[in-house]
Amino acid sequence: MVLVAGVLDLVRAREPERIDAAGGRIRLSLTFDRMCELGPPVWLEAEPVAADDGPAWRLTAVQDGEAVCRATVGLGGAEGSAVSAGSARTVVAGPGRAAGEPADAALVHRHLAENVLVGEPARVERAAVLVPPPGHRLAGAGTHGPGALIESARQLATMLGHTAHGRDADAQMLWLSMEADLPTGLPAEVPLELWWEFAPVRGARAVFRFAVVDAESGERHGRFEMGVHTLSRAGYLKRRSAK
Repeated sequence: MVLVAGVLDLVRAREPERIDAAGGRIRLSLTFDRMCELGPPVWLEAEPVAADDGPAWRLTAVQDGEAVCRATVGLGGAEGSAVSAGSARTVVAGPGRAAGEPADAALVHRHLAENVLVGEPARVERAAVLVPPPGHRLAGAGTHGPGALIESARQLATMLGHTAHGRDADAQMLWLSMEADLPTGLPAEVPLELWWEFAPVRGARAVFRFAVVDAESGERHGRFEMGVHTLSRAGYLKRRSAK
């Protein structure tokens, strides 16, 4: 999420008015090539690329001379693709909508209570997603910020790995890729839902797909797709020691 936030910050610096514009869109496609360490500095390199419906960039995050993440980001245009009518649903709570109790921090791999953005599940596939408090790093200026929406979806995927896929409590979920098509400038008081499109897990890898939907009108606002690789604690430590 630090890499994602850095990508969003760089795009915001280039297009401060468009990234928060009402009625706009932001599209992100990221791949994660290597584990990114917390110590050595990470440099983001960006170059503009041609696009039909607004400004776009290709970005690379580099650490110790190696690419750790690659991204493309575009602004503008209309959201597409239909959501499966049979998808399970998860409630996203905004101001004015009752929110559930925060989820168990261990299930979403968070330590600070203010960073838990998904609620206690009512059942395996449904839980409230909490809007960040004012002043939070991911809080929007009265809007559903893309960083907060991405983190909510990431936490839901993490929780589903344990509750729906039966992963051990100490399992480590590594991102392989992330695709998102999200609104910009959507008021935070608009009640949203995340719809989980169920897909069977295959071995250590899984793909989580979510749609972002207005909880009252049913209007679709966006989508996510996250590819992950889950390792046992022992497998994770073995991979870390091999670096």
